[in-house]
Amino acid sequence: MRLFIIAAALLLSACVAVEDTPVTATPDIPSGGASSNQRDQTASRPPDGGHKASKPLSPDRLIGQNQERLIRLLGVPSFKRRDPPAEVWRYRDQSCLLDLYLYPPKGSGAAGSLQVTFIEARTPQGPSAPVANCLNTLRNKFITKATS
Repeated sequence: MRLFIIAAALLLSACVAVEDTPVTATPDIPSGGASSNQRDQTASRPPDGGHKASKPLSPDRLIGQNQERLIRLLGVPSFKRRDPPAEVWRYRDQSCLLDLYLYPPKGSGAAGSLQVTFIEARTPQGPSAPVANCLNTLRNKFITKATS
């Protein structure tokens, strides 16, 4: 069943052709009831480690991370889509797009405690890209922005 859900999410993500006009089931996904000001403070907080130079981040390290941890590692995503029970978070740079698929932990029906279960990367033109390269490009961009 889980494999079917992941496959369906992948197929749905392929349907989003125009990045600037996403089709979403809900216009905005609240982030755990935090106010706009709290989200802004979280997004502007220096990332974990707080250094300008960051050691490379492994895609495997993102698997199992929750929403709060993702924001501390990569900042606020440029796009979110809710496909219950999942959410898709997209981070973008001029060289790549990184999609993170978040699902509730196994045995948990709590929609508020989503975790990364799958990651994919592609170029803005569509072909797949190396996940680690894209992840670290986006991470370094976030660190540079957060510390400058």
